[in-house]
Amino acid sequence: MAALLALAAALGMISAGQDPAPVERPAPVAASDPAAMEAGHPEPEAGDANPLGLGLSLRAGAWTHDRDLNGETLLPMLGLRARIAPALGAVDARAEAYVQIDRTGRWRHDAVEAWARLALGDFELRGGRQIIVWGRADRLNPTDNLAGRDYTLLAASDDDQRQGPAMVQARWGRGAITIDALWLPEFRPFIFPLERSRPGIAVLPDERRRAAGQFALKIDASGGAFDWSVSWFRGIDRNRDFTARPLPAGAAPGTVAALQQTYPDISVIGADAAGTLGRVGWRAEAAYTRVLGADTAFIKNDNLWLVAGGDLNLAGGWNINLQYSLRVIFDHDDPRRLADPVARGIATLSAAVNNQLDRVQNGLTARLARRFANDSAEAEVALIHYLEPGDVAIRPRLSTSIRDGLRIAVGADVFLGSANSYFGRVRSLSAGWLQLTAGY
Repeated sequence: MAALLALAAALGMISAGQDPAPVERPAPVAASDPAAMEAGHPEPEAGDANPLGLGLSLRAGAWTHDRDLNGETLLPMLGLRARIAPALGAVDARAEAYVQIDRTGRWRHDAVEAWARLALGDFELRGGRQIIVWGRADRLNPTDNLAGRDYTLLAASDDDQRQGPAMVQARWGRGAITIDALWLPEFRPFIFPLERSRPGIAVLPDERRRAAGQFALKIDASGGAFDWSVSWFRGIDRNRDFTARPLPAGAAPGTVAALQQTYPDISVIGADAAGTLGRVGWRAEAAYTRVLGADTAFIKNDNLWLVAGGDLNLAGGWNINLQYSLRVIFDHDDPRRLADPVARGIATLSAAVNNQLDRVQNGLTARLARRFANDSAEAEVALIHYLEPGDVAIRPRLSTSIRDGLRIAVGADVFLGSANSYFGRVRSLSAGWLQLTAGY
């Protein structure tokens, strides 16, 4: 309680002051902006009042339901995010971390970025934890294989859920062409909602993976008639599988099965492109994923994922974005046909969380958005619908500035579908939320 009061008091002090100077991200901005590219920090100007790029952000919010399968409802949250981004000539750096607490007394904290960069002419070298987002499609990005994400974190912005793994990045760029080579010695998987108390099921600790063998390469061209890139990644899949394991010693009476979240090695070849055709902005992105290692009923299969669509500015300042998603699963075997009921249940769950229940999956995304009040307010509603097996996610959002450095956002997440579908399995997490942000 003392910590909550201290954070609340700090929130009041920050909101009464000026908005800390924003610092540009070195990694690409959110995937919702397909035309955006990686940007570096500008060198502080002489007399800059904030030469270290210091920023502080305090958040207070409430969710009608948590984002994990714990059954918690009416969940208030207080949090603090801080960043520093000094720059001196050819060398710059960035670090960002957060800490937050909710009504249950559960603390969450993480250093999401911490890197330094040396730039020498056409070449630069950057090392440390970095958030690098690949892909030009709108929010569904088949080529985005590097950074992790904590989907259980209570945060109004999806970008706040991102977690950068440690990596070493070498970049060479000249004209419109940029080449990136990366080594990733740290593995940071997606953190998804997980029901760890299942009747008759022992949920084992997640598989631990050694990450020293992860590499990536990307060639990007921007500024021409259209932008494009090709990429390759060889490493560990951040999306988990559910794998059946032998019952552990000392399992509770009545336990009939044990499962574990596992992470296979993958090799991904991808490409994306974006441009304009008259008034329409178009984009396309595709990736072929080959799953390495032993082939079992619980491990995802090789697959091809394509996302393509475009956006159009409408009258009244509105923008509409429509996309088609196609996922093709190779060597598909329907896990729902397995004879053993335990193996069938675990394999079906694993296929559901990877969108691999069907050999071919068609999907549609739509997003209607508008900025108004001199860009101080934003409204949008986004929808994702997978025709197979028929699940839906609907996400309305509204945010506005109350004053300089103080912003309020309200929204909801609604999930619909069958119990075995990607969104349907988290129907209980449908919730509304409200968040007040002071600072950046």
